[in-house]
Amino acid sequence: MEKSYLKDVYDGGTNDSRELYASWAATYDKEVKKNGYVTPQRVAKALRDFVTNQSDFILDYGCGTGLSGHALQAVGFENIDGLDVSQEMVSLAEEKSIYKNLRVFDPFTEIPVHSDQYKIITAIGVIGAGAAPLQVFDSLFSLLPQNGLFAFSFNDHTLNDPNYEKKVEKYLGNGHATILHKSYGNHLPKANLKSNIYILKKL
Repeated sequence: MEKSYLKDVYDGGTNDSRELYASWAATYDKEVKKNGYVTPQRVAKALRDFVTNQSDFILDYGCGTGLSGHALQAVGFENIDGLDVSQEMVSLAEEKSIYKNLRVFDPFTEIPVHSDQYKIITAIGVIGAGAAPLQVFDSLFSLLPQNGLFAFSFNDHTLNDPNYEKKVEKYLGNGHATILHKSYGNHLPKANLKSNIYILKKL
């Protein structure tokens, strides 16, 4: 019987989880699809409504095996780059032939992206419980140019910590961002999990 990793991820906190994701890579797509994973499609469809040029390059941060990139491609985005901390996950993403460029990096170093390199950055199912820590939000947002878009999600486990929503409210309240979209809906419905999805515009 295949091991289920979902519970391990959400119990894992925000420490370096590369070993866990390395072990999960081979069965990741199967497990999350079995649980009805729909957050990537929700984010991609929402983002499409605010992007006039679908050839703009997108950074899919925490691209994993490529499910988020596939969702972005399916709604018409043409130029997607992927970045992740797991070589095992990225090797599987490469097989999907979605990304123009794919890179693996050490999460304890700076994100290997130039400021203003991407007009759109996504972090779909990436920041939160068992994954990237909250400071990644600041790092990614700082890389955007003025009027750049940041599309991301927080699942129920993450929303249980008020600091995540407070982070969004801080950016809105201090005039650094405006919110274009926010909605609560299915994340992993067969695991009884939902998520908020957000699209922020940098001011």
